[in-house]
Amino acid sequence: MSTEKRRRLPPEERKRQLVAIGLQELATRPIHALSVDRVAEIAGISRGLLFRYFPTKQDFYVAVVAAAARRLLRAAVPDPDDADPLRAVVYAFVSFIDRHGQNYQALFHGGFGADPQIREIREAMRGTMVERTLTALGTEGDAWTIMRLRGWWAMVESLSIDRTAEPSVSVEDVVDHAVRLIREDRV
Repeated sequence: MSTEKRRRLPPEERKRQLVAIGLQELATRPIHALSVDRVAEIAGISRGLLFRYFPTKQDFYVAVVAAAARRLLRAAVPDPDDADPLRAVVYAFVSFIDRHGQNYQALFHGGFGADPQIREIREAMRGTMVERTLTALGTEGDAWTIMRLRGWWAMVESLSIDRTAEPSVSVEDVVDHAVRLIREDRV
C-alpha cells in the first residue's frame, strides 16, 4: 500500500522524490537492504516506472550516494562568522559521519564503493573538502599541498569511521587531533 497519494510528476521532480525516499530509507537500513520495490511503493508508482527513471538498481544507488554526498557537503560549510573555519569544516564532516556511520561506510566504502561512479563521487567530495580547507587556512594549493590535504582528509575520514565503533573517543577528540595535525604541518 502506497504511503503517498498517486500523482503524476514531471520527470525531474519524480527523480528527486525517488532519491529522497532512498535517503529516508537509508536512515533505517543499510544500502544493501534498500529495496527499489519499497521505494516505488512509497512513491506510489510501479517498479517498472522507477526503472524508467533509473535504468538499473545500480543507477538508483549511484543517485542516492550522490545525494548523500551533496548533503554532507552542504553540512560541511563553515559559518562565515565562525572564528575558526577550519575547525568548523572538520567538525561538520566528522559529525556527519558520526550521525550516519554505518550507512556512510556502506555508501562510500562498501561493495558499492568499488563502483567507478561511486569512487568518482567520493573523490569529488574529497576535492571539495580540500578546497574548503585551503580557503579556511587562507593558503594556495600547489600540487604537494593538495596531495597532503587529500591524504589528511582520508585520515580524517578513517578516524571518523573508526570513532563510531569506539565510544571512548569523542567527535571533539577526532576534530582536535585532525586540526592540530594540519596546523602543526605534520601531514
